[in-house]
Amino acid sequence: MQQNRIIYIILILFAQEAYVFSQEQSETDGNGPLSSRLDVSYIFGGQFYNDHFVYDPGVGVQFTLNYKVSKSFEAGLGTGYISLMNENFIPIYAEAFAYKKNNRNSPVIRFQLGGVVAWFNTANYPSDYSMDGGIFFSAGMGRKISLKQKYSILFQWSITHISAKVNYQIFGSSDFTSLAHYDMLQLSFGVIRD
Repeated sequence: MQQNRIIYIILILFAQEAYVFSQEQSETDGNGPLSSRLDVSYIFGGQFYNDHFVYDPGVGVQFTLNYKVSKSFEAGLGTGYISLMNENFIPIYAEAFAYKKNNRNSPVIRFQLGGVVAWFNTANYPSDYSMDGGIFFSAGMGRKISLKQKYSILFQWSITHISAKVNYQIFGSSDFTSLAHYDMLQLSFGVIRD
C-alpha cells in the first residue's frame, strides 16, 4: 500500500510538470501565466505528544504549480512527499507566493494551507496502529535568484505544522484516537520555471 502511494504521488508530480512544459508561452512578455517549482527539503523537527517533544527529522520533496496573478504575486496548488523517521505524509495544499519581480535577487514569502494523507512506517509500529491525515500549514521566507530568463533557484526556510489522528487498540478490544502534532523547520532548495 505504501509503495502504491509513493508511485501515485510521483506520477502526479510528473503529470503536473509535463502540463507546465506543454503550455504555450505568452507573446507579450515571453513567459506564460503559469510557473512551476520543485523543492527538496531537509526537515528538523518532531512531534508534540502528551506534553513531550520527540525529535523526528526527515526529508521532503514538493511540487507546486502557480498562476501568476501579478508581477509580484502567484497563487497555486501543490503536493509532495514528506518522510520522517517513523511517519510519512503527502501534503496537498493551496499556496500564496510573493516576491519582488523587478530584482534579479529577490526576497520571497510563501504560505501553504491544506491537508495531508498520513501513515506510519509499519516496521516501527504494531499492526493495530494507524494514522489519519489532518491539517497542513507552512509559512516561509527565502531568496529567489534568477539564472536565465525562464529559470530561477530558490533558497528558503519555513515553519511547517502537520496534525494527524493516531488510531490504536488497547488489549485488542478498546479503540482509541489521539491527536499528534508535528512542528518542523524545513530548509529547502528549489528550482522555479517561469
